[in-house]
Amino acid sequence: MANRRSILAGLFGLGGLGAIAKAAGPREEAVLGGGLELFFAQRDTVINFNGNTGIGDQLGTTEGVIAGTSITNFQFIPTSQTTIKFDNRCIVSDLDGDSIIFDVNGTGTFLAPPPSDPAHALGNLMALGGPLKATYTAIIATGKYQFLIGRKFPAKMMACNAVQNSVGVLGQVYVEVYSDFVGVIASAIKSYKAS
Repeated sequence: MANRRSILAGLFGLGGLGAIAKAAGPREEAVLGGGLELFFAQRDTVINFNGNTGIGDQLGTTEGVIAGTSITNFQFIPTSQTTIKFDNRCIVSDLDGDSIIFDVNGTGTFLAPPPSDPAHALGNLMALGGPLKATYTAIIATGKYQFLIGRKFPAKMMACNAVQNSVGVLGQVYVEVYSDFVGVIASAIKSYKAS
């Protein structure tokens, strides 16, 4: 594997693409070793959830290197009374009409809702929710995002559902997706748009 990276780095270096050489190959070392920057943030509203199957849908927006709308189909699979794993698909579509679909897999922990304090709140606020960790893997892309197919990006999430859900709004999800080559991705997207 190290030889393959050295060869790729050499070839990219000869072609004047040394910055892209850093992006070549699996990035597990960088994920574990730090050096990550925010690739994009995702803010979604849960609009559908079946507690019996764990299947639901969420809609929202993204901002960062990829800015646009997001649609996520998710499935929570309990692994204990307080932990889950999940298998999601997320499509992000930008203002130019280009899209990228991610396979999103990970694990999470549900928090016990904080106890109600009548002096400071009107009862419990959160019914269910907690922190989640995931890997976003680009599986399908159009236009300027095609070069990202196969790339994996670590993510952190927080999901919560209110005690008193309203019709059509069941909860909120906030996601931060990271990369150790954000500058390379942004440059490649900018170059594509300019051509």
